[in-house]
Amino acid sequence: MILEKFFTNEYDNDEIFVEKNVKFSEFKDYVFYQKNEFEKSQIADVVLLCENYFDFAVNFFAAIFAKKNIYLLTDKSRLNLLDFSYIKPENFDKKMSWKNFKNDYNSKEIMINFFTSGSSGIPKLIGKTLYNLEVEAQAVLDEFNLKKDSLIVSTTLSSHSYGIAFNFILPFYSGMKIFQTRIEFPEQLPKSSNYIFISTPSFVEKFEKYDYKFENPPEKVFLAGAKTEEKIYKYFNKFSKVIDIYGSTETGNIAYKNDGEIFTVLEEVCVEKNEEGKIVVKSDFFPEKEIILNDIIEKFSDKKFVLKKRTDRIVKVQEKRISLTEIENISKNFSHVKDACCLKYEDVLACAIVVDDENFDIKLLKKYLSGFVEIVPKKWRILSEIPKNISGKIDYEKLKFFFGLNLTLPYIFEKNLDVNLAKIMLKFRKNSNFLKGHFDIKPIVPGVVQLYFAKYFLEEIFKRNLLTSNVKKLKFSNIINPEEKVTLRIIETEKNFEITYLSDDKIYSSCIFEK
Repeated sequence: MILEKFFTNEYDNDEIFVEKNVKFSEFKDYVFYQKNEFEKSQIADVVLLCENYFDFAVNFFAAIFAKKNIYLLTDKSRLNLLDFSYIKPENFDKKMSWKNFKNDYNSKEIMINFFTSGSSGIPKLIGKTLYNLEVEAQAVLDEFNLKKDSLIVSTTLSSHSYGIAFNFILPFYSGMKIFQTRIEFPEQLPKSSNYIFISTPSFVEKFEKYDYKFENPPEKVFLAGAKTEEKIYKYFNKFSKVIDIYGSTETGNIAYKNDGEIFTVLEEVCVEKNEEGKIVVKSDFFPEKEIILNDIIEKFSDKKFVLKKRTDRIVKVQEKRISLTEIENISKNFSHVKDACCLKYEDVLACAIVVDDENFDIKLLKKYLSGFVEIVPKKWRILSEIPKNISGKIDYEKLKFFFGLNLTLPYIFEKNLDVNLAKIMLKFRKNSNFLKGHFDIKPIVPGVVQLYFAKYFLEEIFKRNLLTSNVKKLKFSNIINPEEKVTLRIIETEKNFEITYLSDDKIYSSCIFEK
C-alpha cells in the first residue's frame, strides 16, 4: 500500500511535510537521489538514527528501493554494539528527478529490524515486515476513527517501534500530513492546524506540572512508553482526549485505555494469558505465530484486561531474588519521596530517588526500607527527575552514569527551559564529596566544580557535546557557599552558550562555551 504510491502520479500533489512544503512528487525526487547513493555502496545494511522526520522518511524509502537491510536505532551509543558493516546516512538536501523502475517489491518480504531498549542494557534484535507495520496502521485508523486531514505532531523518534507506527507509517499509509520538527518545547506546537499529538507520559507530565495553557489544543493525545498518571488524564481531559497505548517492540501496539485501569484490545489483536498469568499476543503486527510478554494480566473478556505487574524486574543479589519494583513502590510510600528507580549496578542494588525536601536524609529511608525488604540498596542518588529517553522509557545508561559519577550532584529546586534559554535553580550540598579537604575551615564550591556542572547541564538540555577547551572568558566574581541557593542560567546564541551562576543580587561566575 505505501510503496505503490511511488509508482503512480495519483498522490503527487499531496502535501506531506507541512513545514518544508514538500509535495509527494518532490519527496519522490529526494528518495530517488538517495536510492542511487545507496546503490553505489556494496554494503548491504543501512542504520537509521535520524531525529529529523523528513530525513528518516527519505532514507527509509531509499533503503527499501535500493534493496538494503534496514536497522533502526534510537541511541547512537549502541552503534558500537553492531558487529557488521553498515551505511549510516547523514542529513542531506539533494534530489534527482524520479524515474520509474520495476515495482517488484513485496511488503511481506521487506524486513525492518528494531532493537529493544530493555532494562538490561543489552539490545535484542526484533524483525518485522513492512506488511506487519501497514496492518497495524490500518487497525489504528479503524479503532480511533482518525481524520485523514489531521496533522501528526510528535516528540518521539521514528526509529522506535511506537514512533515508526504513529509518526511515519500511519501518515504515509493514510495520507495524513507530518509536522517535520520533533517537538522539544511547548512553544513549537502548531498554532492553528488540527493535529494529533504523539508523545510519552514523561514529556507531557511537564505540561500538567506547570499547567501549560495550549493556544491550540490537540484533537487527540497518544501516549506510550511508561505508566500514565491519573493527573495527566485530568489535565488533558479538559480540552482533549488522552489515549494511553500499551504494547512492546516485539508486538507493536496491543491495547489502549482512556482512563482508569482497564485496557481495550485493538480489533486485529487477540490476547490470552498462560498458566503463569503472562500475556500471550496473537496478531498480524509481527511475523511470529504468538508472542509471550512478561507482563501479568487479569482478563475480563476477549477485549478487556487489567495489567497487574511485570515479572522481568527480578534480580539476584547475594543469592536472593529481589523485586526492583517492590523496592521502588515502598520507597515512594516514604515521606517526601516523589519517584524512585532501582537497578542492579556493579553487583549491588542501587536506587535513584526524586524528593521534594532539600534536607532529605537518605539514612531514614534506608532504615524504613529495612523493615520491608531483605536487602536495602547500597548506592543512592538524589535526582531532580528519573532520566527518560525520547521514547519515554527509563534511561538506564544515564542512571549508570550518575552512579559512576564521583561528584555529588547538586540539589535541583526548579528547571525552567525554553528554546534558547535554561534556568536551573540549585544548591550544592554541604556534605558534597568535593568539599572535603577544600578549605576545611569554611568550605566553598570549587570553580572546577561550577564549570563541570555548567557543561553537564548545557549538554543535557541543549543536546550538544562540547570540549572544556571551548570555554572562554571564565570569570569568578563571588564565592558560592554550600547550601546557598543560586541559579545557573544558560543562554544559547548563534555562536556560543553564555553561562552564568547568579542570584537576585549578585553574579558568582560566568563564562562562554563556543560552539
